[in-house]
Amino acid sequence: MCHHLLYSLLYVALFAGCSAARGTGLSTAMTTIYIVRHAEKLSSDRDTPLSPVGEARALALADRLAMAEVQRVYATDLQRTQQTVGPLAERMGLAVHVLPAMALDSLVQRVRSVDQGMVVLVAGHNHTVPELVQRLSGVAVDGIPEHVFDRLYRVVLPADGKPEVVVLQYGEPTP
Repeated sequence: MCHHLLYSLLYVALFAGCSAARGTGLSTAMTTIYIVRHAEKLSSDRDTPLSPVGEARALALADRLAMAEVQRVYATDLQRTQQTVGPLAERMGLAVHVLPAMALDSLVQRVRSVDQGMVVLVAGHNHTVPELVQRLSGVAVDGIPEHVFDRLYRVVLPADGKPEVVVLQYGEPTP
């Protein structure tokens, strides 16, 4: 009889706690966005694929983020960005969502709404990545020189609180 009463009290306390948390309207969802510039390209053609060095870097990105539990992957409409995130997307069984390179407003809106609470990977270009980091977090980061391909930005957007930006590296260092 005592055990039954104890279980009943625990159930009521658990139910009341869940109801109270649900009634606050506060979300504990934290969104994490990894943002990279595409890996090394084969040529200066507008829609050039990755070079062999770039393909190796794309594999290094997949290795670097293998345990990050990425749930959504975005790339631009140029093949080098898709090829950069392709190995990780394939490894995780995810589709690569393709958007125009300059559709930053659409991407930011989507990440803040549809992807809220998720872990997201975005591949862009040296002129769009710093702007995307700033639009998502409010934090300005340095531009990416044309010869630099190893930067990986982690933008953390807590449900409440200040966004955090961390600059990481992946693959072989570039000068």
